[in-house]
Amino acid sequence: MRLLAIVLLPVSLACSGMKEQAPADRFLASLRERCGQAFEGRIIDPQPSDTAFARQRLVMHVRGCGDTVRIPFHVGEDRSRTWVLTRIADGVRLKHDHRHEDGSEDAITQYGGDSRPTGTAERMEFAADPLTASLIPAARTNVWTIEHTSTQFVYQLRREGTERRFRVEFDLTTPIDPPPAPWGAADAN
Repeated sequence: MRLLAIVLLPVSLACSGMKEQAPADRFLASLRERCGQAFEGRIIDPQPSDTAFARQRLVMHVRGCGDTVRIPFHVGEDRSRTWVLTRIADGVRLKHDHRHEDGSEDAITQYGGDSRPTGTAERMEFAADPLTASLIPAARTNVWTIEHTSTQFVYQLRREGTERRFRVEFDLTTPIDPPPAPWGAADAN
């Protein structure tokens, strides 16, 4: 018994000093590793309302990499969209920052939601929050999913109880030149 205690003591001491990082922290840390990088994407199974996206170049750029991770999403020359991911007590918050070319906020902006408890280091689901329901009543059942692996970043929307779906996949194996700053950024032209 004494031998077992001697063998297990170093393991116990080592483990007591280590705290496993929460999935939300690992999720955001893996995005921060891509800071400054940009990637091209494509729409998967576009719905009729998304056909304009299908004809445009789609680029994501991991740009803001502090406590909040900001990922501008450019659709052709349109630099109005930024996904904003922030660590909160119970997980991660996703917001959609929409701007006009002059940098002013769009009337429909800052919608999104908080991650569900089932989130992992590679995949988070975000259910629409009350602000989203008030800004866009039809979106009250929206669920956004962000997946991030070593080879792919996926942004997906589904509207529960309807056929509304949107999915864009970005190839992380081939970085591209970063695009111009999104509209509203301090360094935007």
